[in-house]
Amino acid sequence: MDTNKVRAVSEWPAPATIKELQWFLGFANFYRRFIRSYSSVAAPLTTLLRGKPKKLSWTDQVRAAFQRLKDCFTTAPILCHPDSDRPFVVEVVASSSGLRAVLSQRHGDPGKVHPCAFYSRKLTTAEVNYDVGNRELLAIKAALEEWRHWLEGARHPFQVLTDHRNLEYLCGAKRLNPRQARWALFFTHFQFTVSYRPGSKNGKADALSRQSEGAGVLGQPEPILPATALLAPVRWDLLGEIRRAHAEEPPPADCPPRRLFVPSQFRPQVMRWVHEAPSSGHPVPVGPLSWSAAGSGGPPWALM
Repeated sequence: MDTNKVRAVSEWPAPATIKELQWFLGFANFYRRFIRSYSSVAAPLTTLLRGKPKKLSWTDQVRAAFQRLKDCFTTAPILCHPDSDRPFVVEVVASSSGLRAVLSQRHGDPGKVHPCAFYSRKLTTAEVNYDVGNRELLAIKAALEEWRHWLEGARHPFQVLTDHRNLEYLCGAKRLNPRQARWALFFTHFQFTVSYRPGSKNGKADALSRQSEGAGVLGQPEPILPATALLAPVRWDLLGEIRRAHAEEPPPADCPPRRLFVPSQFRPQVMRWVHEAPSSGHPVPVGPLSWSAAGSGGPPWALM
């Protein structure tokens, strides 16, 4: 088994408080039906939660139970092999210190959610300064990068579950900073919807993310973004004006196919857009010929 798929679980540190133990057991409990004798394996850990809250007594028996339960995620038939004929579900959560995600598919009748892989990483120094919405968006981007070989070109549109409802504002965003513009272009490689699920019901990814911050059951997610894209297509307001101007200055006969001829009166504005607009995908100066030849970041246009 690929250790990268389960590293987020296998490297889970031993809980130091009752709250941390509750998070771990909440995560494991979601998959209990895939682990033989789950109750017996977890018994030394669940016993610690009985009665009034108290300090954890980390005995050899408890330590062995914790390790054995983690081992079940790598040795038991809990991870399913990705099936291209089934739609994927990507659950993401971003906390103040890290990003976590779970890639899953439904199998059987009725369909049970089986994990295909786990992912986690800490935030960089710069990423710690992102606001909540951008951190959650970063978690989606990181998950899609990690599992790009499965998700890009997937036969069925997949679903992304997040616990941050405010991501919906990005759907109609007209002004993107350079980082968001790069992410917007990256997301166009995938077909997916984004649905909201409260953190209390997003137990698997949330537990991975907040290992020291409480688990949930699978709930019905609420769609917040359409299937077309996470971010609305980058808008180019000049496009309509340029096409209308073709009546006075029509494209030359040698204009390349599928290229937009830019009349002379609009060329200064187009050049400004290429060099300055974050949504152009080029926040740093580039040459107009190389940009037009690449044909990325905006509508195609004829060489001037």
